[in-house]
Amino acid sequence: MDTAHTIQHVLHQPPGEKRVLRLLPAIAAGLGVFGAMCGIPVALGFLSHGLGMGALVVLALACLSLGYRAGTLSILGATFAALLPAAMAVGGADDFKTARRIAVAEVTVAEASRYRDAQVLIFTDARVATEFTHTWTSRPPAGKAEMHHAMAPLVPQGWQRGTPVPAWRVCSGGDADWCRQALAHPVRAAQRLKETEATRYQPIVAEAERRFGLASAPGAPLLHLTTPPAERAEGAVTGMIFMPILGFVAWLLGLLLWRGVRRLRSAVT
Repeated sequence: MDTAHTIQHVLHQPPGEKRVLRLLPAIAAGLGVFGAMCGIPVALGFLSHGLGMGALVVLALACLSLGYRAGTLSILGATFAALLPAAMAVGGADDFKTARRIAVAEVTVAEASRYRDAQVLIFTDARVATEFTHTWTSRPPAGKAEMHHAMAPLVPQGWQRGTPVPAWRVCSGGDADWCRQALAHPVRAAQRLKETEATRYQPIVAEAERRFGLASAPGAPLLHLTTPPAERAEGAVTGMIFMPILGFVAWLLGLLLWRGVRRLRSAVT
């Protein structure tokens, strides 16, 4: 009853003088704010990104109201410090959920055309035949920067010219040299272009074939480099864990610095 009465009194009293808690209660208050603002929205973020962000907004307003009413500086400071890490953690939950839903197939390059239902292909033997790189530039409507594009055959080790090209690696960027550098990177995971994009690329594929005397295998997919979903999910989990911790550590260091400066000023005066 005493605790409930104290909380009710804090919530209904007009804001008064700012209160500076002792160090351990201040740290406990900050930890509670970080735990609530990061834990609850992240848990809801696995259900829906919008639900997680909505919960974060509600909790932030509640913590700010509580800190303002109580005049507790540590709660106010921790609320502001927790906003960005909590928002990034909610985004990480959504990214983890998305990554786990991606259909993946681990294949050889020669098998790329068979796995049409797989969004991401993990290759065991792929190399980009950069000696057959085909480049072009697109000029979008006035006011927008031109885009530079490139494509090259994605082939197995030991592939010879004259053998059908099993897949094409494509790239786009705002810098003329970007794609040539990007195509030189080893390919482990690649994602299919959307159907509308792939259709738009077909005349370019035909042009590249004529230029280099190549022929595509039936159903050869057009692919762009991507991060393997397993690594993406792992990175999301890492962010969900470490971003709130780093945010709390930053807030704690700021709290200790503020208390040290405050104590030094008191000693001087």
